[in-house]
Amino acid sequence: MAAKKKRARAAGRNDQVVRILKLLHDLERLGGCDLYELATRYATTTRTVRRDLEALEEAGIPLKREAGEGSKVRWSLDTQATARITSLIETTHFMALRLAMNEGLAVKKQSTLFASLEDLSDRIELAIGKHGRSQLQAIDQCFFSWDKFAWRNAPLDVVLPLVDAITEKRLCEVTYRAPSSGNKERTFTVLPLRLFVHHGALYLHAWQPKFETVLPLNLHRMLGLKVTDEVLPTPAGYDAAKLEATAFGIFIGPRPESFVLRFDAFSRPYIEERQWHPTQKLELLGDGGVVLSFECAPSYEVTNWVASWRDHVQVLKPEKLREELLTYGGWLLTEYSGIPVL
Repeated sequence: MAAKKKRARAAGRNDQVVRILKLLHDLERLGGCDLYELATRYATTTRTVRRDLEALEEAGIPLKREAGEGSKVRWSLDTQATARITSLIETTHFMALRLAMNEGLAVKKQSTLFASLEDLSDRIELAIGKHGRSQLQAIDQCFFSWDKFAWRNAPLDVVLPLVDAITEKRLCEVTYRAPSSGNKERTFTVLPLRLFVHHGALYLHAWQPKFETVLPLNLHRMLGLKVTDEVLPTPAGYDAAKLEATAFGIFIGPRPESFVLRFDAFSRPYIEERQWHPTQKLELLGDGGVVLSFECAPSYEVTNWVASWRDHVQVLKPEKLREELLTYGGWLLTEYSGIPVL
């Protein structure tokens, strides 16, 4: 008997869901109906139909009431309200949302935030209708981010605690192995500030209170992470955008230097088509070449990038970079002179 009642209740709920969905569809298709028309259509009472309509309103579906025959009231979808909602949503908003969700793949299954983003995406698609959904699907297929591989391959045992630590401003004990220190393990305390991707790898801006400096840490070099209960405010003056402007890649230095590089006509199109640094300036030359100037902290990143252009670039400033390349050229000459060409 109990099982029979349970099945009956389940069937009743299913009928209600189907009826409400049909009701919503008919309000849009017919442009409006009164309670009696709807009750007849679904073989139920006007009281039940009224409850269904009120449930739709509580769910956020915009409905409107208009005078019908006699004292009857016609119910319909408020198309103006729907249009207002849709007008607030542009394809660029959806595009930004989808890109944000792609970046969040590392925390997709573990994060309630990702579930909220997914729900928001579904609501946007519902608001703009069938035609709009097909347009958004086409937009979604236009983008392919290589950076997402960095998130997919991220060490979740490090990323997830760091996200919590960043939002709660908690100090962390980090065990780290850096190539610059001979891959020796060191343990120190930092305040995690910001996660970012660079050249396909995940990095962290971390404030080291002991030396009052921001460190760029590669997450794959973290051998251990312990989030403590100690809370520390974000250091005054920390600005990720300003720090980005001091670095050519990720290396953050105390004092930027001026770099002036002359590129030949062959390399000019490649130099012009990208912004290599936020502070860059271009000077077009009569011989078809271009002078690129910018200010950033000196690092091996700049040296390696300049060297990669080989004989298509001439360093005008700084002198120290000219000396580094001269030393490198001497090594190349010593290393490869006398080696027979195969």
